[in-house]
Amino acid sequence: MKTDKENNASENPELALINRYARKKLLEKEVYIFSVNLCDNDVDRDFECFSLSALNGLAVLFEGKTGIFDHNAKSTLQTARIFKAWVETDKSRKTALGEYYSVLKARAYMVRTKENASLIEEIEGGIKKEVSVSCSVSSALCSVCGADMRQHECEHKRGKTYSGSLCFAVLNEPTDAYEWSFVAVPAQRSAGVTKSFEKERKTTDNIIDILKSANSSLELSAFQVEKLKGYISSLEKSAEDAKFFRNSLICDIERDVHIIMPGVDAKTFAKGCERMSVYELQAFSKGLKGQVGKLFPPEPQLKSVPGKKEADFTAYRI
Repeated sequence: MKTDKENNASENPELALINRYARKKLLEKEVYIFSVNLCDNDVDRDFECFSLSALNGLAVLFEGKTGIFDHNAKSTLQTARIFKAWVETDKSRKTALGEYYSVLKARAYMVRTKENASLIEEIEGGIKKEVSVSCSVSSALCSVCGADMRQHECEHKRGKTYSGSLCFAVLNEPTDAYEWSFVAVPAQRSAGVTKSFEKERKTTDNIIDILKSANSSLELSAFQVEKLKGYISSLEKSAEDAKFFRNSLICDIERDVHIIMPGVDAKTFAKGCERMSVYELQAFSKGLKGQVGKLFPPEPQLKSVPGKKEADFTAYRI
């Protein structure tokens, strides 16, 4: 993290940007301004990386976002605010993927108080340095097959190598930026930032277990929320497919009942099957199809009928 010691100029153009967020007009001597690298496009320790377009999208979303500690959402831990963000590309440096290194930079400020004087000293001294971003993205694409790892798990595992290619998730299309935090352990090696404060990667199964064990209120991280959204989305799609399959089974039952028992109201009979499980419907439908098959066994159209006199086509012969 870079810090600014050049706050002695009579006029600072950045104050105008800062005062967009202040209720009173702040003076230069009242604020402490510093620079921070939020995230980059290199593969991090979680085997994830932001695309360049995602970094550009985050530059817009992070303006005005608050800085806290360890992703703890308590208002008492708010310490700084970003007033400007942009993406810089270093063409003299390349990522592990061979792309030009790009980083999302930001300028942040805090109001000088007795309480944060020691924090400013720690920033100046390089103690408080690493930061983490909390944001949401629309997709996390597998670098090997291109599948969206948020929606469903593909056969590739992050960190594994397939035919010489490392598998990682490419984070695309950011939808929101929540906050950024001072943290102790960075995930992105070059940028010195981390995107998550969790000690271990939370899978969907972990999150479901957490939800089941919760007694009342529950707090989830941004990563867990995104994982849960993807899981819910996949469940909704599976539910649509299951509903279609179930309805097709009931339609088959209604048709077969009408054939086997023409005196029975087939629609009423089928309606009574709505309480049955899919497995029960499958078994019942299979039994009905067997009865229909006995009543109307399939026969080839060209099969000869015993005792039937063949038609006389003599008159048509030349």
